[in-house]
Amino acid sequence: MSDNKAAATKTTLSAGFIIAMAWFATHCGAGFATGNQEVNYFVKFGWVAVFLPVISMILLAWGHRNALVIAKDNNAHDYKSYTNALFHPYEKIMGPVMEILFLAFLGTGVCTSIAGAASLLETWGITYGLALVIVGAVLLFLTAFGSSLVIKVLNFKAYFIIVSLALVTILGIKAGFPNISHLVSTKANFGPGFGAALWSAIIYAGFQSVTIFALVSLSESIKTTKECNTFFGVGLVVNGLMLLAVVIMLLGYAPAILKETLPVYSVSMGLGLPWLKILYSLVLFIALLGTGISVVFAAVARFEKLDFWERASDAFKDMRLRRGTISLITIVICTCISVVGLTNIVVKGYGTLGYFAIFLLLIPEIVIGGIKIRKAAELRQQQGIDEEANNA
Repeated sequence: MSDNKAAATKTTLSAGFIIAMAWFATHCGAGFATGNQEVNYFVKFGWVAVFLPVISMILLAWGHRNALVIAKDNNAHDYKSYTNALFHPYEKIMGPVMEILFLAFLGTGVCTSIAGAASLLETWGITYGLALVIVGAVLLFLTAFGSSLVIKVLNFKAYFIIVSLALVTILGIKAGFPNISHLVSTKANFGPGFGAALWSAIIYAGFQSVTIFALVSLSESIKTTKECNTFFGVGLVVNGLMLLAVVIMLLGYAPAILKETLPVYSVSMGLGLPWLKILYSLVLFIALLGTGISVVFAAVARFEKLDFWERASDAFKDMRLRRGTISLITIVICTCISVVGLTNIVVKGYGTLGYFAIFLLLIPEIVIGGIKIRKAAELRQQQGIDEEANNA
């Protein structure tokens, strides 16, 4: 292998892998780490939960992969530029719609992270008000220094949670295996039929599809379609396996687990290992904080390029100050909203967001995105452009 090809291969693996890990870090927020999402979208339907997450993740990985190819092809590394490229020539119509969808994503994602992390700190003896300040300060610091720091933080979160949740799920599946085997062998159902279960899996993919708003903001390192394909493969395996592992673990404690507010915590405590309580608290806190970081930075990437900043003051020529100001405004607004409580935000926010995102984002990424990607590839071929050679 030549030096150029070796360099290209190294870039492909690193860029695709790193953004895939950032995807998992964004995916694994409060609902994922607590097990609430797994119970409400998969486990409550019974034995079919053993394959429903696979359907969700294939759809989601497909949409995300296409989105990153479009972002790469159009140098669109903020959600507005990306959605304009996706919906061109109808961006004047769809642009405002995507802005509203992003604001819904921003509200649910950041507010959930702040409210959840603050509530967790409160259980550690810190007053809720002080906890809000601490969480806000951490988010502000980590989102004011650009995408490179955000990617490093998200990758640390991904590695920590993968190892920690893998340990918890292995222990949980081992303890609950007799019930898992019984439910699958008897094809036990706890609620509506397969049609409702399949629709639930699609809705899950729908509201998770808005995480692309954060990922395109971190995607400048991706230069080739091959890197996007690496992202697809790594992201599908990591997100799919971790989601499936948690679902199967929780199925081992069904149907009783369906009544729990914190299903993973309930399983952890039932294993009789005191150190798991500490580990779970760290996992949940890092999960909450990491999602907040990625979503806040999506707002930073969107608004930092506005001409308004330079017109407002010469001081805002400093990108760090500009980013810090955008982060602060976003965090203050979301902190004010978060006082309505974590449950209200999750129950009313995620479900509604999922319905709209299926038709406004996920399906267009797969269908329209696929068509545009094919046309762009054909044009490059006609022009004799080699992505790998240009980015070696």
